[in-house]
Amino acid sequence: MKNENLPLLIEKYINGTASPQEREQLLDWYRSQQPEQVEWPAATETEETETYNRMLSGIDQQIDQQIDRTYKAPVPQTKWYYMAAAAAVFLVGSLAVYFYNDQPAAAPMPALSFKNEVKPGGNKAILTLADGSEVVLDGATKESFAHQQEVNIARVGEGQLSFDRQSDTQIPASTAVKYNVISTPKGGQYRVVLPDGTKVWLNAVSSIRFPSYFSAGERKVEISGEVYFEVTKNKTMPFRVISGDQALEVLGTKFNVNAYANEGQISTTLAEGSVRLKRSSSAASSILKPGEQSQLKTGKSKLAPKIVTADLEEVLAWKNETFIFNDTPITEVMQQIERWYDVELVYSGHKPDLLFTGIIPRNSNLSTFLKVLEGTGGLKFGIDHQKVIIQSIR
Repeated sequence: MKNENLPLLIEKYINGTASPQEREQLLDWYRSQQPEQVEWPAATETEETETYNRMLSGIDQQIDQQIDRTYKAPVPQTKWYYMAAAAAVFLVGSLAVYFYNDQPAAAPMPALSFKNEVKPGGNKAILTLADGSEVVLDGATKESFAHQQEVNIARVGEGQLSFDRQSDTQIPASTAVKYNVISTPKGGQYRVVLPDGTKVWLNAVSSIRFPSYFSAGERKVEISGEVYFEVTKNKTMPFRVISGDQALEVLGTKFNVNAYANEGQISTTLAEGSVRLKRSSSAASSILKPGEQSQLKTGKSKLAPKIVTADLEEVLAWKNETFIFNDTPITEVMQQIERWYDVELVYSGHKPDLLFTGIIPRNSNLSTFLKVLEGTGGLKFGIDHQKVIIQSIR
């Protein structure tokens, strides 16, 4: 085809007045060119763009039909991909240049590093006595430091406090019961033996409120955070635990309650014995069997607890000085890091949607923990004093 005929064919193509034969002539010429060599003689930039648009959008509707009518045979698919790509060269190139020149350069991601080390948490807590006085609990000093309603309060080992009833003397029913509270901060954990001999483990950012002695007929405590119990059996005195929206009752058993306010549910996991639990505002109750976990939604939810099979090793890992994760969302892993290492989490960009599986000793330094997480891919971490910067690289 003579070059001087091109302007007329282009104009007809743009106006939609080109005959099937003229459209085919123009496309034959287009196919004969290498994409980088195609030029539109005597055409403005607007005409070029419009023509490319028309050609690209019309390939499926016009070219395929015309070729079918003219040649009565299918054209190899690879050829149509080549033509579509060739027709798009100008537009894609123009858009790339536009975005490159017009858009501000993306800010480079900051280089993250471990500027300092953060040690793991340890045995520390605060005992608040009935009179409001506070006693800081840490270390392993064996010391009897308080006496309250026939109960001697003493540190009896590393990270453990005992409330020891000194005699079997019956306390008059008219005597007002005094309550104590043991609470752990971020980076803290502690153990306590209650007046009835029940053993209690407190995870970080947790608390238990209990009387200096249990009156006849009931043993009742209130908790927050995460607490593990080994309840001393007493058939005449049920042991009751109140945790937010949930109330549970046992006679003698071993169980774990995770009732952190920011986690949206209360998870109760039974290791041994049996537990009856319910929503505080409801009469309907559920019975847990060993190896089961109750999941009670908090907030405005009124639903009964959901019962699932539990991974006891993972649930009780914190009590056994270990972190165990099985396909755990990384945001939940970071929550545990925040509580145990007493750090602030700072997400650089969006929160990563990743799962993590692994076992890490709780006595590991923070940098060791974070390097293990980095090794799984998808994340980069930094430590700056008591801040952990989390950066998704996917």
